[in-house]
Amino acid sequence: MEKIWREKSCRYSIRKLTVGTASVLLGAVFLASHTVSADTIEVKQNEPALEKTTVKTDTITKASESTEHTQPNVPIDHTKPVLANNSSSESKPANADVTSATTNQASTEAIVKPNENKETEKQELPVTEQSNYQLNYDRPTAPSYDGWEKQALPVGNGEMGAKVFGLIGEERIQYNEKTLWSGGPRPDSTDYNGGNYQERYKILAEIRKALEDGDRQKAKRLAEQNLVGPNNAQYGRYLAFGDIFMVFNNQKKGLDTVTDYHRGLDITEATTTTSYTQDGTTFKRETFSSYPDDVTVTHLTQKGDKKLDFTVWNSLTEDLLANGDYSAEYSNYKSGHVTTDPNGILLKGTVKDNGLQFASYLGIKTDGKVTVHEDSLTITGASYATLLLSAKTNFAQNPKTNYRKDIDLEKTVKGIVEAARGKDYETLKKNHIKDYQSLFNRVKLNLGGSNTAQTTKEALHTYNPSKGQKLEELFFQYGRYLLISSSRDRTDALPANLQGVWNAVDNPPWNADYHLNVNLQMNYWPAYMSNLAETAKPMINYIDDMRYYGRIAAKEYAGIESKDGQENGWLVHTQATPFGWTTPGWNYYWGWSPAANAWMMQNVYDYYKFTKDESYLKEKIYPMLKETAKFWNSFLHYDQASDRWVSSPSYSPEHGTITIGNTFDQSLVWQLFHDYMEVANHLNVDKDLVTEVKAKFDKLKPLHINKEGRIKEWYEEDSPQFTNEGIENNHRHVSHLVGLFPGTLFSKDQAEYLEAARATLNHRGDGGTGWSKANKINLWARLLDGNRAHRLLAEQLKYSTLENLWDTHAPFQIDGNFGATSGIAEMLLQSHTGYIAPLPALPDAWKDGQVSGLVARGNFEVGMKWKDKNLQSLSFLSNVGGDLVVDYPNIEASQVKVNGKSVKATVLKDGRIQLATQKGDVITFEHFPGRVTSLTAVRQNGVTAELTFNQVEGATHYVIQRQVKDESGQTSASREFVTNQTHFIDRSLDPQLAYTYTVKAMLGNVSTQVSEKANIETYNQLMDDRDSRIQYGSAFGNWADSELFGGTEKFADLSLGNYTDKDATATIPFNGVGIEIYGLKSSQLGIAEVKIDGKSVGELDFYTAGATEKGSLIGRFTGLSDGAHVMTITVKQEHKHRGSERSKISLDYFKVLPGQGTTIEKMDDRDSRIQYGSQFKDWSDTELYKSTEKYADINNSDPSTASEAQATIPFTGTGIRIYGLKTSALGKALVTLDGKEMPSLDFYTAGATQKATLIGEFTNLTDGNHILTLKVDPNSPAGRKKISLDSFDVIKAPAVSLDSPSIAPLKENDKEISLTLPAGDWEAIAVTFPGIKDPLVLRRIDDNHLVTTGDQTVLSIQDNQVQIPIPDETNRKIGNAIEAYSIQGNTTSSPVVAVFTKKDKKKVENQQPTTSKGDDPAPIVEIPEYTKPISTAGQEQPPTVSIPEYTQPVGTAGLEQAPTVSIPEYTQPIGTAGLEQAPTVSIPEYTKPVGTAGLEQAPTVSIPEYTKPIGTAGLEQAPAVSIPEYTQPIGTAGLEQPPTVSIPEYTKPIGTAGLEQAPTVSIPEYTQPIGTAGLEQAPVVNVPEYTKPIGTTGKEQAPTVSVSEYKLRVLKDERTGVEIIGGATDLEGISHISSRRVLAQELFGKTYDAYDLHLKNPTDQSLQPKGAVLVRLPISSAVENVYYLTPSKELQALDFTIREGMAEFTTSHFSTYAVVYQANGASTTASQKPSETDIKPLANSSKQISSSPDLVQSANDSPKEQLPATGETSNPLLFLSGLSLVLTATFLLKSKKDESN
Repeated sequence: MEKIWREKSCRYSIRKLTVGTASVLLGAVFLASHTVSADTIEVKQNEPALEKTTVKTDTITKASESTEHTQPNVPIDHTKPVLANNSSSESKPANADVTSATTNQASTEAIVKPNENKETEKQELPVTEQSNYQLNYDRPTAPSYDGWEKQALPVGNGEMGAKVFGLIGEERIQYNEKTLWSGGPRPDSTDYNGGNYQERYKILAEIRKALEDGDRQKAKRLAEQNLVGPNNAQYGRYLAFGDIFMVFNNQKKGLDTVTDYHRGLDITEATTTTSYTQDGTTFKRETFSSYPDDVTVTHLTQKGDKKLDFTVWNSLTEDLLANGDYSAEYSNYKSGHVTTDPNGILLKGTVKDNGLQFASYLGIKTDGKVTVHEDSLTITGASYATLLLSAKTNFAQNPKTNYRKDIDLEKTVKGIVEAARGKDYETLKKNHIKDYQSLFNRVKLNLGGSNTAQTTKEALHTYNPSKGQKLEELFFQYGRYLLISSSRDRTDALPANLQGVWNAVDNPPWNADYHLNVNLQMNYWPAYMSNLAETAKPMINYIDDMRYYGRIAAKEYAGIESKDGQENGWLVHTQATPFGWTTPGWNYYWGWSPAANAWMMQNVYDYYKFTKDESYLKEKIYPMLKETAKFWNSFLHYDQASDRWVSSPSYSPEHGTITIGNTFDQSLVWQLFHDYMEVANHLNVDKDLVTEVKAKFDKLKPLHINKEGRIKEWYEEDSPQFTNEGIENNHRHVSHLVGLFPGTLFSKDQAEYLEAARATLNHRGDGGTGWSKANKINLWARLLDGNRAHRLLAEQLKYSTLENLWDTHAPFQIDGNFGATSGIAEMLLQSHTGYIAPLPALPDAWKDGQVSGLVARGNFEVGMKWKDKNLQSLSFLSNVGGDLVVDYPNIEASQVKVNGKSVKATVLKDGRIQLATQKGDVITFEHFPGRVTSLTAVRQNGVTAELTFNQVEGATHYVIQRQVKDESGQTSASREFVTNQTHFIDRSLDPQLAYTYTVKAMLGNVSTQVSEKANIETYNQLMDDRDSRIQYGSAFGNWADSELFGGTEKFADLSLGNYTDKDATATIPFNGVGIEIYGLKSSQLGIAEVKIDGKSVGELDFYTAGATEKGSLIGRFTGLSDGAHVMTITVKQEHKHRGSERSKISLDYFKVLPGQGTTIEKMDDRDSRIQYGSQFKDWSDTELYKSTEKYADINNSDPSTASEAQATIPFTGTGIRIYGLKTSALGKALVTLDGKEMPSLDFYTAGATQKATLIGEFTNLTDGNHILTLKVDPNSPAGRKKISLDSFDVIKAPAVSLDSPSIAPLKENDKEISLTLPAGDWEAIAVTFPGIKDPLVLRRIDDNHLVTTGDQTVLSIQDNQVQIPIPDETNRKIGNAIEAYSIQGNTTSSPVVAVFTKKDKKKVENQQPTTSKGDDPAPIVEIPEYTKPISTAGQEQPPTVSIPEYTQPVGTAGLEQAPTVSIPEYTQPIGTAGLEQAPTVSIPEYTKPVGTAGLEQAPTVSIPEYTKPIGTAGLEQAPAVSIPEYTQPIGTAGLEQPPTVSIPEYTKPIGTAGLEQAPTVSIPEYTQPIGTAGLEQAPVVNVPEYTKPIGTTGKEQAPTVSVSEYKLRVLKDERTGVEIIGGATDLEGISHISSRRVLAQELFGKTYDAYDLHLKNPTDQSLQPKGAVLVRLPISSAVENVYYLTPSKELQALDFTIREGMAEFTTSHFSTYAVVYQANGASTTASQKPSETDIKPLANSSKQISSSPDLVQSANDSPKEQLPATGETSNPLLFLSGLSLVLTATFLLKSKKDESN
């Protein structure tokens, strides 16, 4: 009877929620005795990046000691010196004491000495302080499944797991053992085959043919019937094991009975604690799960008068889950029985369906009295009790023994407990912490931020992404804690499943199995990078053993048979179990996933990439890789239509329909083949197989871009036959980006694919399940977008994380925790592209921080410290040696040390270095140049943007570049501002344009790396579909959907009634220059006609054949006059009969582009400026603006309170709009404005309630401060003396558009500044000189003159510039700046500056170079660093020069004899332009255009190599030049007599500028680049290789400068004669031209040639160059114009030059071109037959750069790695039809103009 009562009592209290916690008031007081407040996520660390050398002695272990039962084969040597990333927890000084580990103090790593055997003592580097990470709660867990899932705290040792509830007066510890499964074979089974049906491969050929024939329905039917597996008991499920129940006989239950309640999990020590005080006695329970002693330990203590008096059970968990809670029924999967003895409770049992045996033993150690009952023990009078739990099954990870081992389970579990009983509690805990911290303490992270005294639940609920760094740190480390707790390497260990190791029911979601279409892979994403490689061993062993039944799956479903010693392939699909369940799922649409084997091999191979364990690679990993590659080498099917080797049939996980070769499968096979070839070549084995694999690898073509610019998920998706069956725009899987992460298919050199991936993620959205958000964190990190990745992390924390920080799908699914930890690591460190990239995706929220212990591929442990997103220090521990390649901006300028000694690294390219290392080397980088890292740009209104960015140490000034951004994201029209402030306001924007800003810091004349871009979009104001200004016809109805803007939309469906056009019309008034319409797009919607101001402007199409798109941009109308407009949208009765299209539209919201007119400041009802009387109350409603409103109700109040029903609203502007509620229960408000009575406002409506509606407005006020009062009208009708206020629109005066001036860079000894005047309207310009108090103010007299205030000096304006003398008293101290700003009324622009900088001293080599004329020293030149070309600008006698058409000027710099130079390759256009003999010039490589254009004698040159502009500027004899002040680079162009010019100062680089005799020039003043074209004598010029224009500036001996050679490439199509000339970097990845042409086309009396040009890579993928290149097209007559066909199909005339019978122009975007000849110049020599060529590059072309340098070149001498082919074939020669239409329109327009003249 006693037993029955105990069982019922315990069950009732645990299962039926009678503890009473739900009804108890919160009143907990924190434990004062704790170092860390009991309710806090306390991290004992105040500074964002502390450096500690403190030793926490209880966490230090000897390097030689191992607590693993099976030694992990990981060559990370922790006996090496500690640096900022090395874990010293496995090493301790010989004299270190290992003391008790019971405190909660923050632990730090030890600083250990270098290896004594090393010749050079290594530097001891500081480590990041280890924080004490805790989860803390102030109330017990609810005793329900909901409580188990969301609140109970997990512990585990990899094999066992437990959840601790932390109850009062009782306790539940629910435990698991990871191998306790139903299903699979019985011990004596002889027919088990992994669930695989027989001979299903025979249907493959028919399915493939049906797909190729376009018969998708047949393919679906066959696949659904055949490519599936069984749904039977053999599939099995993960079972709950048991419960430890405790009932405390002398304690009361309920939170209201105790004080100082605390429940927590310290993940620094992997220990849970529950404590509280009741009746003066404090009770405390600690629980941990020990790996070294293989027991779960619970230690109970008391302090006070009451002793421990409790009864304990160890019972079988038989619960089931129903509708998210425990069901009333128990499961029938297990049978078991309990026996007791004075030392403990034994539970033994059997899984019924498969005979798996299990046992657990709960041992007791106490100083109290133990009473034995039939199924429980009672302990009384105890001061302590220790419970020791061991749990085991007879599972073995051996398919050949039916997954069983011969073991005496009772003897085993009792023996483990007895061994643990022999140790005191402190020893057990110390062993546990020592083992655990040897893993956990390897990585330390500090993201800044501050701690708060909150419970974890409170921290989660109040989480602010900009201030939540401590919660994010905790979340990162919690993922590592969970991985250590659920996956440790020991015999027969299984990997972490969908729930890790934890499970409370016998029917868990998805059976808590192993899902292989992302979930198991994600579980192990953080293992290697977060320094936990050992934890991946169970996963690798599991996959290895899976191959046994996987070979049966390969035979039955793919027809690929293996024999002993000849393993030809294995197969597995979406779901797997511990028993080799490799068959497909029972539904094709989620169950068929043949590429699961390939994906799992990424996780397996990464073990080697991170550890470099060669023996493990050869013996374990390579056989697995090889067999998987052999499977796919056989299974791939050649698809002739796409010229691809494909996976067929294929299915994108859980999304879409059956297809051929989808991106998911193709990407995974690409990665598998890539990795296999890399390993096989590395090991020098299986060359024949490598050759076969390589042939198929080259034709996988995994990536394709669809017509919307996104990565295709299905190859066929752009075809008319493709349907949207099963497609969801926001589907949780993003399977087609598996090549971006975790794969290496994408690289940062593939901008086109990266942008398509970005578009794909944007289209998918940020929603999804917990694991889906975690996946997207990693994807955005790989796109180097730290802020977007951080936004996804915030989304996961806010919406997909439970109170106990477990991830939820929902329900709980642990992969999201692991994915988030991986994503955070990816934001901090990446190494997948052949180099290590520190801080590649650092978000603004983590601007200061420190991390140590992360691991990069190559087995380098990494430590980093950063401030303002700039690295301060970077360190590496080389665990195995090898080349260290690091990529970080300006890293070549940092100080590098190896083991404390300075070394010089090899610079591979800008920002990338390489260093050879030995095992154990410590490599440090310090003194990184600063850079702008935190640029933000906020658009304030149509014309104003506000920029802020971080200050860079040592910066003298900053250069801001603004570019216009078009709708496709392309930028143009650059504008620069120079400032010395980190806050800048640009007041010169066009309201209709979007912009992008970048900033670079200048350290004197030295430029730092340009910042990331900050974008501002066109200025707009949002108008919801419910806006009261919009009028809808009667056909429109309302629809609610939380995914829509404002949660609603308006729709009109003309099929629902007989409607007129008026009924079907929405009328939208707006004020601005344009409007965008957003709504729904679906296959059931049609079209609408749009009119603006009564004129038809086009149609809106709401139809899409694809999946429904919500909040989609339907149309955009811009270019309107700035002012009021009315738009009407009328549903058209007619539609195009596309699919299920109807006469129906759906409107969501509108974006009004307001122009330069009025701007709006939104003021919420809660705004602190508003004063409310006491009658106003708060109300909340999610449909209101910011979800709140204020209301005043005086219906039942004393009349004297009416004065308290008043709101006073102060505002500044020209008007105000009032928004609120309108209902039948509201009345009127009395209004005053600036003390004057105004018409009352009516809040009444007889119709339906209107929320956030416009109540009234007061406009056309004077611009200034105003006060509005609103008071409930006491004379409102009875029952309606009430008003409700929601928000206000304050109407601001039009913003002032004001451009900034600019000052040319200062040169030493300048006497004047050159000031460029601002564009647009301005009243004055103020110039401030350092050291002079008052600014110089300039005002315009007329278009040609300014006058200064004070002395009334008149200044002339020339080319929009004025020259202003610099006052003698100016303080020219280095770093001082001259400032200038514009003034318009009360508005000023932000100041721009010119900074006094020191001379740029160029380095001079020890050996002075000589000229080409002999041993005389080369001329030495000072380079003042010009960023723009300069010319002469004064009246002195000009020098005489013939410049052979330089578009950036070049000149000699002294009296020396100039050498002769020739130009083999051009990176910019160069050429002659006449019949004259071309000069000879020997310039090996120019990075800017240079060319001759006449018969003159070639110039001679001899200046070694300048990287900056050079010219003459001193007393030396001037060279010959001919530029009378050009605003664009120039040359001579004819026989004319050259003008005479002198140059007092340059506003742009190059030319003479001093006292020398000026040379004479023959250029009348050109504003565009030209060339010489006469018989004049050629000048002598010295320039062997200029990368920028050059000039001298004084008497000083010029330095010599050495610049690495700038390589050029020439591509030529031999059949069409087209040539492309560009820099090797600009043409990187491009192998040949694909060109088509038609010649001598006649049109309206004109003749033209047309060319369609594309640049291709080796796999025939179209690419664009990375910079401008020169295009040369053959011509046959006198050219009138060269046109470019824009993406919008408009013609744009190009600037061109004629040279050597070729038309030359520069471009960075290839498309279609037309060369139009003069009327009498028609070509008669060309055939009209189109030609197409694919010519390979000429001699100087560089090989394709590999995105993964580890790929070893295969036998056929192919490049190291081919970038993925898109497989997209070029369009046929269709451009002619479109081009002809455009040309026709152009010539017709021209004809009309000619006739009118």
